[in-house]
Amino acid sequence: MVKRLELRFETGEGKTKVIGVEQAAENLDPLVVQSAMEQIINQDMFEDQGIKMFTKIKDARYVTRIVEDIIAEA
Repeated sequence: MVKRLELRFETGEGKTKVIGVEQAAENLDPLVVQSAMEQIINQDMFEDQGIKMFTKIKDARYVTRIVEDIIAEA
């Protein structure tokens, strides 16, 4: 089973952008996650053709998926 933390933001165009974190700690405090996401927004580090990539918090979630190998690498 693979678990990933997704931090989902709204862009300046109203679209959704995701920062995915593999092997993130489990049971994170929602206030800590919100604070970290606010810092990402406030740093204004990411743009795409002059449009801000992260303008608003949409949500944060864990996404779990199960991977079953049919043929494993030797």
